[in-house]
Amino acid sequence: MSNLNRLVIGISGGIAAYKIPQLIRLLKVNGVETKIVLTPSAFPLVGEDALRTVSANQVYRDGLVNYDMDHIRLAEWGQKLLVCPATANTIAKIAHGIADNLLTTLALSFRESQIIVAPAMNTVMWESRATQENICTLKRRGIIVLPVGFGKLACDVTGAGRMLEPEEIVSYVLASSKSDETLKGKRVLISSGPTEEPIDPVRVLTNKSSGKMGVALAREALIKGAEVTVVSGPSNAVFPSSVCVRKVTTAQQMHDVLHEEFANADVCIMAAAVSDYRVVNYSESKIKRNESGSITLELCPNPDIAATLGAIKGTRILVGFALESSNDESLALAKLEKKGCDFIVFNRADKALGLDSTSIVILGRNGFRKAIDCTDKSVAAQAVLECVVSKPGR
Repeated sequence: MSNLNRLVIGISGGIAAYKIPQLIRLLKVNGVETKIVLTPSAFPLVGEDALRTVSANQVYRDGLVNYDMDHIRLAEWGQKLLVCPATANTIAKIAHGIADNLLTTLALSFRESQIIVAPAMNTVMWESRATQENICTLKRRGIIVLPVGFGKLACDVTGAGRMLEPEEIVSYVLASSKSDETLKGKRVLISSGPTEEPIDPVRVLTNKSSGKMGVALAREALIKGAEVTVVSGPSNAVFPSSVCVRKVTTAQQMHDVLHEEFANADVCIMAAAVSDYRVVNYSESKIKRNESGSITLELCPNPDIAATLGAIKGTRILVGFALESSNDESLALAKLEKKGCDFIVFNRADKALGLDSTSIVILGRNGFRKAIDCTDKSVAAQAVLECVVSKPGR
């Protein structure tokens, strides 16, 4: 159950601002009182009278004569700040601590863990390097950044960047405020990202894993009160600051660090895409192109980390991942048995690697099966952690 009952909504100047009255109504149905802050560019896009009526509270904006330090009073009143829609401009200001209007000043008055951002912008702006770096900055500081939707945009382009629908935003907001300490006192160990196997000083064997699933799992474990350690291969994934992150490169390094951390873990989730093979004869110098144009690499198997942990897991909960190129769930079930896992998360390479969304099937003992189709990785992570908590089939 959510313990949220007072929410400040900051509206910036995106056309999706017209959806905010419906968002306020849905929040009210769920027992959440709202106070609204408008940026100067949002003011022409959504009716102040409508916001005041539906929220049953004063609407705050720049230019109103007030000597009560609204940014402080609102931060004292609100349990959370929802910036929605959050334009690229407002996101950039919050990321860099710029306080040039009431909303951005308010963002500095809330603790970062209290802030939720719902982006909305054109696809090109959303995918720009500057915006993505700003998003990473917000996440690194502990601000919750909601995913964007895909569809027809106001600029008549179809793509990513749509603000989520009000119903979806309400679900995220309420979920972020749930009283959930089901893993309090537990230590959760997560492997994340790819590994790299060197061929020579320039080239490596690797894969397309982004580490995004590892980030989602770490966040969900934190929400549930766990102490979280992540062993991460090379990636640009940004983990919350309260997560202990240990960086590795090769599969052997990941094996060694995971075994070291496993001794103190209660739960281990193997979300990394670990290289199955490594090069037998590493070249100390860059391999030159030969006359035939072809090259043969001799490979040998890397240790099966999940299986070696499964052999010593005892009462720990071990969750494996099975990434396949087909829909044959029997392949994942075979890995579940072979590696000694309690659960295994089956997914398709074309529906997971490098994407923000995924489709998974969680398989467990005694026929347990839970399918989650085409959803954000944060939702998939919630499902995995719920299985860890409830332990169905065990």
